[in-house]
This record gives sequence, structure tokens and C-alpha cells, in this order.
Amino acid sequence: MDCDVAIIGAGVSGLAAASRLTRHGKQVICLEASGRIGGRILTIHDPLSPLPMELGAEFLHGRPAASWDLIQAAALPFYELGSQFLHLHRGEIRGDEKVAEAADELVSNLAATPDRSFADALQGSRYPPQVQQWATAKVEGFNAARKDRISVASLQQDAEAADAIEGDRSFRILSGYDQLPLAIYHSIPDAPSVVRLHQWVSTVQWKKGEARLQMRSTLTGNESSLRCRHLIVTVPLGVLQAEETIRFEPRPEAILDAVGKLEFGQVYRLGLRFENAFWEEDERLADATFLLSQEDCFPTWWTTKPVITPLLTGWSSGPSSDRLIGTSQANVIEQALESLSRILNRKVPEPAAAYFHDWYSDPFFRGAYSYVPVRGRNARRTLSTPVEDTLFFAGEATSTNGHGGTVHGAIETGERAAKQILDRDNGAD
Repeated sequence: MDCDVAIIGAGVSGLAAASRLTRHGKQVICLEASGRIGGRILTIHDPLSPLPMELGAEFLHGRPAASWDLIQAAALPFYELGSQFLHLHRGEIRGDEKVAEAADELVSNLAATPDRSFADALQGSRYPPQVQQWATAKVEGFNAARKDRISVASLQQDAEAADAIEGDRSFRILSGYDQLPLAIYHSIPDAPSVVRLHQWVSTVQWKKGEARLQMRSTLTGNESSLRCRHLIVTVPLGVLQAEETIRFEPRPEAILDAVGKLEFGQVYRLGLRFENAFWEEDERLADATFLLSQEDCFPTWWTTKPVITPLLTGWSSGPSSDRLIGTSQANVIEQALESLSRILNRKVPEPAAAYFHDWYSDPFFRGAYSYVPVRGRNARRTLSTPVEDTLFFAGEATSTNGHGGTVHGAIETGERAAKQILDRDNGAD
């Protein structure tokens, strides 16, 4: 054997598993197809920008121990976001606070009903159309989901999990979210020999107690192989759903069946840096953190409040992102600026810089994050169950406690997979 445990993917899940296993004496090799660690955390450090720009995960939702233990141990600077949400329509601030509260109530009430899609649950609702519209925008926007697919029972589980960690509060790491995976990386003994970049795994041949990985360097094209006793797979759900990306021989049928029962959402987010925070000139917007609208393409925007910077982020997810799939970065920027102009009802100055990553087209990710459709609730649990004590799966899509789609959920699953291996080898702490 080349190692005790091989890990595919050096996002926070794979890094968390590698950290725990190596600190318990296991020989680990973590293989990452791209040229960086962090997975769907991607931070841009532009020297002309007052703050780092996040192209992937950005917010710390609540106070989960999985993230905050790392932040405190690494003494990472952070701040809590402002909480002012403004509902805008062509420059007019609508007094929709009561509507927003009613929308939250609607989502909560529907989630407590028998499992069905959110769209089906809306049928027959006695809430006014405007409330239903805002509730749909919240569900589809936050979960990067489609209302006719997402399970209301999963929404209830997610809400309960968020309540347990003060999920209504949001924080940002001042020095960049990429400092979190870096902190995990530095906790791995002899990390440079453990984490190996530019290694794309194309084939996994396995039997009980052994897995053989066929790899190709994404830098040189050189091919190689590796043998291990246990394998942890942490690649995004979208990669697993594209079975041609990693071929398993033999196919783990229960796992791949569960993969097909989950949904992988799409998100287009665009960071813009302007010469100045022009929206601050409008005293009505001066304290705004989030700008919400009913725009078709980029309906949601946020500032860096309470820190004042000339940075704005646009968010397009779920059905609103359909028109952007397969288009150029220039088109994404154009669509975003047109949406922002309509929301503010003014000409938006040309940005000094734009920050964008096409997660949908990236072959190592193929989308944003997972959500649970109707009749898919057991799929996450199946994915978290070891196969012949040899194949283990981790990552946010395998979270069973309501933290799917989150960074802390991904960290927890990596630690869970590591513990499963340690338990089986009688070496758990």
C-alpha cells in the first residue's frame, strides 16, 4: 500500500479528514485536481481592493463549532454583518418588512406540513400573492434551488439546524475566507507531503480493504497510480453526478443511486469594485446591507456593511441564473449591471474591477451546492454510510444534520469520515 488513507479533494472536508487522520498516526495522501486548496472557497486578494473578494463561500452562518474553533485557534479577524434588508423596485424603497415577516412565517408553516415540493405546498395557500412571491424568492435564492423540486421537509430540518447555531447572524472573515482552509492545512503534520495538487483521479478500482486510483497530472499529463486501504471521496455532488469524471470499478450502486436523488444548485455571483461607494450618496441606502428586488436575473445584492467599501456583490441563483448558463463573463457583467441599474433606478458607473468565477463550467465543481428534493431525504444518509469499510464519502452533500450546503457542514463530514475510519481501525479518540 502507498498509504493508509487516500482522499480525493482538498476542500475543507478533505483537509479536515486529512488533519484528523494524520494527527492519529495514519499515513494519508490527499489528492486535489486543481492547483489550490479550499474547494468552493475562492478568495481574491486584489491589492487595490480594501477587502478580499469572495468568489465562492463568503459568510459564516451562525456560530457552528466546526468553523469557530478554527477561527479562534488561528486568531482570524472577523466582523458581524449589518442586518438591514431593503426591498427595492426601480429606486423605490418598499415598506415590505411585514411582507418579509409573513414570507418567513409562510416558509415555516409550509415546512411543517407533509413532505412535498415547495411549489406544491404553495398551492392553496391563503397568503397573498406578494407574500408567496417573496417566500419563493427567499427559498430559491438562499438554497440555489427550484421551488418545484426542493423538499419542504428538508427546509424544516435546515431551519432547525440553523436555529441551534444562531443561524440568523452572519459574519465575514476580515482577512478572507481562504484563511479557514489554510488554517486546517497548517494543522496537518507535514502538510506539503500529504496534500498533492494537480492530481486528477480518473478511475477508482476497489474491493474490500483496498482501492487503486488511476491519476493524471493536470500540469504535465503524466499518469500514475496509488493504492490505499481506505478512500475518502469529497468531490462536489455535481462531479459525482457526472459519472464520466470519476469512474468506479465496480460501481457502488447504492451511493450512485443516492447521488442521483439529490439536486445540485446553480449560482452566479459577481463582485464589483467601484471608484467609490456611490450608493452611500443616497441616505436611504447608507445603512443597507442587503438590497432585495424582484429582478429576473440579479435580484439580490449586498454591501460590506458595517465596513464601508466601494464593493458590491450581485447574486443570481436557481431559476434566475438559467439565462447565464453557458454565457461569457462579459455577458454576466452586462446582465448584472443592467439589473443593478433597474433596482436603483439610476445609471450605474462603470466598475473599476469585476470578480467572477464560473462554477457551473468548472469541471472540478460543476455548480454551487446541494439541496434535497422531494423523496430525497434519505440520500444524504446513504452517502454518509461507508461502503465495505473501504469507500467513504464526505462533503456538504453528505451532511445529515441540516447543514448541507455550508462550509461548517462540509468540515463536519470530513471529520465524520475520518472518525469512521479510526473507529474501524480501533484508533478513534
